[in-house]
Order: sequence, then structure tokens, then C-alpha cells
Amino acid sequence: MQQALVSVVLATYNGERFLPQQLDSILQQTYPNLEIVVVDDGSKDGTIALIQDYASRYPNLRLIQNEKNLGVTKTFERGIQESRGAYIAFSDQDDLWLPEKLQVLTEAIGDYDAVYANSLLVDEHGQSLGRSFTTIMNMATYTHAGSFLLSNSVPGHAILAKADFLKSILPIPATVLYDLWIGFCAGGNNGIAFVDKVLVHYRQHDSNTVGTRLSSNKRKKKSAQQEFEEKKKELQLLAQAPVKDPFTKKLVNEMLQHFHQRWSFARSAFFFRNFDALLFSKQKPRFRKKLYCLKMFFKPNY
Repeated sequence: MQQALVSVVLATYNGERFLPQQLDSILQQTYPNLEIVVVDDGSKDGTIALIQDYASRYPNLRLIQNEKNLGVTKTFERGIQESRGAYIAFSDQDDLWLPEKLQVLTEAIGDYDAVYANSLLVDEHGQSLGRSFTTIMNMATYTHAGSFLLSNSVPGHAILAKADFLKSILPIPATVLYDLWIGFCAGGNNGIAFVDKVLVHYRQHDSNTVGTRLSSNKRKKKSAQQEFEEKKKELQLLAQAPVKDPFTKKLVNEMLQHFHQRWSFARSAFFFRNFDALLFSKQKPRFRKKLYCLKMFFKPNY
């Protein structure tokens, strides 16, 4: 019996430098039934020619070109819409997948909406930096979405999800990163499982679109007011997300209620009450997490 089709959605933008290694690692998967949907977001280097060459040699690879630059989230959204598989996995343009990645994740997803795994940080040459994602943040199986309200611990390059679930949570708001939206919606519905096994080598280099805090490509620091307004908008969008878990809905709505620029005992008490749910992914000693909750009396931004 043939295994279900997995669609690998790969977003590209001026990615010719590392793209061949990423494509080769996907084509070398042990999982036998997959398609690769490459969505290019307006590359101006040799990326298109490179993908066209691969498509001429591999009939399960398709190239889709955005008519205008849409950004990361909307490019991945288009890939979801164009996918034909029962499952969808997401790929950056500059990483390396271990051969068993799709096989392991399809076997682990079960009744969950999605599943993700650990990743090893490597440098631009593919050499280990000696750290995995679980040395930077706590990762786990989530059956609510509380942890996603402060930060995202489910990187998109490590996710495999059921296509029906993904298509049910579209459209993804353009200002929300696609993996945060997927993780939040999965946690708030049938859950997202974690496989504590390194299945991706996540490359850190000068031109990462989104990197870890170890990346040398740091974004320009925003003003406190700008960060406040952006976080408020994000919480408002998450409050409208299609989730069914009552606890998740309660958390996000209470968080919005306390998201203001005044000192607030109620805000600090809210964080203490929901300490484990909200701060789980932060890899800090327990006393520092308690201190974080105390600071919420003064702090206007999460």
C-alpha cells in the first residue's frame, strides 16, 4: 500500500548559494512519496534557473513564482494552497535535512494536527556549532497554545502538519510569522507533538531571513512603542485564530485585557496564575521566571 503523499513547501528568495544542498537533502529522503513545491518570492540572482534545472530532472518538483514580493508568511501560505499532499512539511532554502526526517515525522503525528522535531545549529559551511534548539529553549508536545503567546518555540523548518488542518486555518495574517500561527492553531486544536531527535541542520549565516539569537544577521532594534504596538496587534490576531481549546481562548483574551502601558497588580497576578503555561518555553531558572512575573507589574510589553 502506497504511503500518503507529503508536500514539501520550500520558500525561496535569492537563495542560490545554499539551495542545491537543501534540495538534495529533500530529494534524498527515505520517505518514498513526496512532492516539492518551490515558491519563489521574486529572486533576482540565479535561484530561478537553478530550480528550473532541478525541475527538468525531477518530475515531483514544481516551481511557482509570485508575481510580486509577498514576504515569508504569504509565500508559505501560497505553497500550502498549491500543495496536493495529505501532509505538508516546510523547508527553508539554506538548511540540510537528515534523510529520515519525513519518515520519522509522518510516523509520529498520530491524532495531532502537527509534529515537529529538534534541530542542530550549524555554521555557513555546515559544521556543527555544538548546540541544538533544545539548548536554547524548552520544547515539548503542546495541547494548548499558552506558550505561543510570549514567543514561538516551534520553528517552521521542523514542522510537518496535516494538510486539511493547515488549509482550515488560512488565511494567515501577513504580519504574523507563519510558524507562530501554525503552532498556535495546532496547540489550540488537536495539539502539536514533539520528537526529541535532531532531523534538521539549521544553518546560521549573514543572510538568514529569520535566525536564532546566535545568528550574525541581527535585525535593527525597534523602539519600545513600536514593539508595544506590534505585540498588541499580534495578540489581537491570535485572539481571532480558529482554535477550539477553551483554556487557550481564555489565556489570549486575558492577556489582551492586561496589555496596556499602566502599572498593574492584576497583570502580575495573571502571570503568576498561568506561570507554567505562559513561560514553559523560556529556558530560565524558576526563580528568574518568578522575577519575570513580578516585573509584569511595571512592564507594559510582553
